[in-house]
Amino acid sequence: MKKSKSRKDKESKSVCLPVGQVSHFMWQAFYFCLLSFILSVPGCKNRLHDTNSTLPEKIGEEINIVYAKGFRIVEFPGYTMLNVHNPWQGAENISFTYYLVNSENDIPEELIGKIVIRTPVKRIVCLSTTHIALLEFVDEISSLVGMSSPQFVTNKEVRKALNRGEIFDVGYEKKLDFEKIIHLNPDLVLAYGINSEVTGYMKKLDELGITVVLNGEYLEKEPLAKAEWVKFIAAFYGKESIASQKFDKLAQQYNSLKDIASEEKDKPLILSGLPWKGAWYVPGGESFAAQFIKDAGGLYLWNENRSTEALPLDLEAVYEKALKADCWINPGAASNIKDIIRVDKRLGGLNVIQTGMIYNNNAVVNQNGGNDYWESGVTNPHLILKDLVKIFHPELLPDHNFVYYKKVEK
Repeated sequence: MKKSKSRKDKESKSVCLPVGQVSHFMWQAFYFCLLSFILSVPGCKNRLHDTNSTLPEKIGEEINIVYAKGFRIVEFPGYTMLNVHNPWQGAENISFTYYLVNSENDIPEELIGKIVIRTPVKRIVCLSTTHIALLEFVDEISSLVGMSSPQFVTNKEVRKALNRGEIFDVGYEKKLDFEKIIHLNPDLVLAYGINSEVTGYMKKLDELGITVVLNGEYLEKEPLAKAEWVKFIAAFYGKESIASQKFDKLAQQYNSLKDIASEEKDKPLILSGLPWKGAWYVPGGESFAAQFIKDAGGLYLWNENRSTEALPLDLEAVYEKALKADCWINPGAASNIKDIIRVDKRLGGLNVIQTGMIYNNNAVVNQNGGNDYWESGVTNPHLILKDLVKIFHPELLPDHNFVYYKKVEK
């Protein structure tokens, strides 16, 4: 694991002292006092990114982003500009801009006052398990020093590092362990926001001298758009070219299989989800889940719906349509038919229950319930598509072995 930082990098941080110069007790006391002081001073400088940041007047070369809508990358002489826009649900005209400068180069004068991140990044804290997949894609798992909810991680390399005490739990959202994050001295914290409340802990970290970068990958509405955020993470490691080449191959595989499946005239009717706390949240007709079904040659029961978000419906409304379903996918945490009927006995009357055409995306789940579909699946949409094509049109992929899906047994 990469743990040390160069002297040049350490001198750029003003909130950390060399561990060897103080005892463990004094070290903890120092951080506690520093944390309390900084968070209580109202006049502390706020380094949060200007949400109305204007682009440089220089002409730069924009990296080709084909599917993703939430970010752009522009390369200028001496630095790279990375812009993330509307990175949480309901955000409008919100933009965050980061400037990436190689650690061997001087910072250009025009970037004074801007948020500058030295690259390649050596130490990173991630607040979502999906971020692990992005790091793995660019072969930079070794830079991970802290994360949220490590108990849900399925990545074997990360699990080993956790067991060795090389990656630490930093808490999550409102329960972030700021003291631990300071101690880890990361080059950046990769975060995400469900809503604008994320700016609260962003501000606290910013005041502590910790750079926070927002990742809006989860908001994308197409499988390939989510996966294309590998180019975003690659920029922090100077691996844009490598990531682009790997992504292009991935996208080619996805689109080739999509084209083959689209030629199938007999498209099975697909039901998705399972009731939870009195409501059945079915994917909107323009959500990424619905796109997967369409690309795999299925006909989603709510295909005509124009929503990109999950729709909370009552069981009766879903049941009426579900009677027509040829196949049922993603039924919550169900591992067998009994799990489904236990939710509501009426579900036992569905035809799809009798035919047994029920498949769940929980083939790889750890002992704490962490599901790899939501982790590595982000950067493997072509493998998820293969699974779905195998389910909907098994004759097209007779030799394919499921990766993320498995049949729900009786």
